[in-house]
Amino acid sequence: MSFDDFFDEVEFDYEKEKKKFIDNLNFLKEMSVQEITLYKKWEEFNKDVYSMTQKASKFDRLENSIWMPTDIYDKSKTILEVKSINPVVEYVEQGNRDELENWTLFRRLIHTMEFTPNPGRNLKFYVKDKNTNKVLGLICLGSDVTSLGVRDTLIGWTKDNKFKDGKLNYTSIATTICCVQPMGFNFLGGKLVASMVTSSVVREAWKKIYNQTLVGLSTTSLYGVHSMYNSIPLWKTLGSSKGRIALKPDDSAYEIWHDWLKDNREEEYKKQTTQKPGVAGPPTGVKQKIIKMIFKELGIKLKDYEHGFKRGIYFADIYENGKEFLRNEIDEKELVMKNKYAEDVDYINRWWKPKAIRRYVKLLDEDRIKPEKLFYDGILNISWEEAKEKYLGEVGR
Repeated sequence: MSFDDFFDEVEFDYEKEKKKFIDNLNFLKEMSVQEITLYKKWEEFNKDVYSMTQKASKFDRLENSIWMPTDIYDKSKTILEVKSINPVVEYVEQGNRDELENWTLFRRLIHTMEFTPNPGRNLKFYVKDKNTNKVLGLICLGSDVTSLGVRDTLIGWTKDNKFKDGKLNYTSIATTICCVQPMGFNFLGGKLVASMVTSSVVREAWKKIYNQTLVGLSTTSLYGVHSMYNSIPLWKTLGSSKGRIALKPDDSAYEIWHDWLKDNREEEYKKQTTQKPGVAGPPTGVKQKIIKMIFKELGIKLKDYEHGFKRGIYFADIYENGKEFLRNEIDEKELVMKNKYAEDVDYINRWWKPKAIRRYVKLLDEDRIKPEKLFYDGILNISWEEAKEKYLGEVGR
């Protein structure tokens, strides 16, 4: 082999790569929503074992920062500890690279859903107990999705409102709302963290960074319409998604075709990856658009590989006349905040703590307490079959 031959690019085998892509989709298609969620978590940790191993020195410190009751089986002591929780939101400064990396690693370690950073706006927060400085959960806000049927119907939005008037920049989608365990399962911690998304610290950070009032928030559930968001007075249930999102192939399968489309279908690729006029930041949902491009290129019918997993859709409507503002009918200075959001954490505490204590007492009386932390350090460098055996029962806790 000559020196020049050594550096020659390997010729792209279209049919071979097409078969590998479809085989991967068929593998994923056979999984339940719980299995595919865990599989993506396993892939997240094991697609680059070396890189993740380099971060392992932080695992113990992050795990030790999780809020835990002293003795979850001591009823009176645990109730006192829950009553004493003083939840606060802590913003992770955008310029603090180390802290942003720690937040991302923590997010990957405490939640089953893989973490994929969204393009565009991204604000990250911790929810902590002020008294112990222990972590209760994590929040991330991103650029809102451009089209969400039930949200758009609720607001009465037109395309001009969203893009020409720029009102999409006054709403956000919460891409991460997760609670540490055992806080989540035993004390309705997910409901607490979801409520804290609407807190003044979050709203003020959005205003400070983007110079726009945060008028509304959207989010979706992971496992259907029956979720932790139900019955939270700060979130309105709007309905469910259609479950018509294409299965997301493994990164290795996706990246091969992503690069091929970028080089060989330049005009369409540019169209799908360019932001619409009037919307701040890069476009959202790019990966799904590229996956649809791959499907079209390979002659794959989308309906054959839709995951079919419907998700609940929820909206936090912070202002009495917020929808009017988002329809460009009133000015920003005319906005009137609803009392429950204006009361901020005081309202959240009054609502959440009694429910958390009732939940805990009921689980304790019925011998259904789950005292363990959920921490995915053990998923690194094991096989998919081993990961299923070890963690599948924890998905959705």
